[in-house]
Amino acid sequence: MGNRHRRARHGTDPGAGVRALRLELLFREELSSILDGELFDARFEGVQVTLVELSRDGSRARIWYCMKHHDAARVAETQAAFGRAAAYFRMRLCDALPLKRTPELSFRYDPAALFSKPEDV
Repeated sequence: MGNRHRRARHGTDPGAGVRALRLELLFREELSSILDGELFDARFEGVQVTLVELSRDGSRARIWYCMKHHDAARVAETQAAFGRAAAYFRMRLCDALPLKRTPELSFRYDPAALFSKPEDV
């Protein structure tokens, strides 16, 4: 699986790309917080959000994740769990972030990402 390349953001507002990057980072941090502290579902154990990509109009967000233990059956099970929990994640993002509209979420397994345990502070 090759590297994903971020599409260049074009538009009239030079700050639009910076805002989108900032939102992507906020989404990633909030989703990671939800996965680490709020969910007690074994299907999400060892899952780490690696990247968030917002569409140009902000109506959709693609969330890439990796897993500590990743055989084909576990990946399929986790992908299905994300599909069922997408509305919950969207609701939590809506509550946590000051946005007019919260994007539709889609989750994708990232086989190229390496799982890394966050450093203890």
